Amino acid sequence: MKRQTNIIMKKIIYGLVLAMVPLINTAAENEVKAYLTGDTLFYNQDYQIMPAKKIKKAVYYGVVKDIDDENIATIAVYDKKDQTLLALLKRIASGNEFGAKKGEQCYYYPDGTIKETDVYALFYDEKNSKVTSYLVSEKLMYPDGKIQEKVTVSYKGSKREETYDRKGYFPNGSIQFHETRDVKDAYSLTFYDEAGNITETPNNFTSYMTMPEYPGGQGELLYFLSKSVQYPEECQKKGIQGKVICQFTVAKNGKIEDVRVVRSGGHPLLDREAMRVLRSMPKWKPGTKRGKPIRVKYTVPVNFALE
Repeated sequence: MKRQTNIIMKKIIYGLVLAMVPLINTAAENEVKAYLTGDTLFYNQDYQIMPAKKIKKAVYYGVVKDIDDENIATIAVYDKKDQTLLALLKRIASGNEFGAKKGEQCYYYPDGTIKETDVYALFYDEKNSKVTSYLVSEKLMYPDGKIQEKVTVSYKGSKREETYDRKGYFPNGSIQFHETRDVKDAYSLTFYDEAGNITETPNNFTSYMTMPEYPGGQGELLYFLSKSVQYPEECQKKGIQGKVICQFTVAKNGKIEDVRVVRSGGHPLLDREAMRVLRSMPKWKPGTKRGKPIRVKYTVPVNFALE
């Protein structure tokens, strides 16, 4: 009896999966089969693939159009409600999984004109023993086809960013701002008026970009670090002090990701404790660009000092 009940439950679950897919107006039986074999994917609003158990919350769906000789899959992504083409993405295909980005990623306005193109290259992450991708160039377009922003990034070695160059343009085509950062993290940002003259930072700069923020501001961040850091006992006994410089990414949803040490505090235990504390932080208020959440790298020093 128990075995028969299990069989019935499996049929019910399978039926539920099949019932979810017809939420796509154009989906038919062959698309259900495609999804079950990994040829159809479901995405959230950040174009992240969602697991099967969460596809009810998906806002986009993607269909694998082609997989080339280098195992690079071309995936057309559509709005789940009206089937409007939103993007053509390229991902490394491995079995039924689609991983790192490679090549040109195109995003579209509802009328089919190009909204954004991003180009990614690959590198092997020795630390995590996996292939990952990094942005090489990015171009944002106005609805009329004129360039709104363009970015170029160069790298030295593996994934260490060498130079970063971003230019923004007015709708008439004249330059609006020029932002650069070099290998030594020397940063510059210059604004222009529509006639091409250099101007002061505009009052509405925050409407263009805002930095991420810890809940409650910088003071609350310092308080959190002071009450959360636990000085390693071994370092205390040996009188070891130091400042650990850490970098992390504030994701679009405010989550803290990719915590790493960029300059050691002089002992592995200090480094490890600094990363532990930063990983335990609550979600931040994410950074924005033109009002939309963006991923932002953030650097924080964690001090270890004996009184």
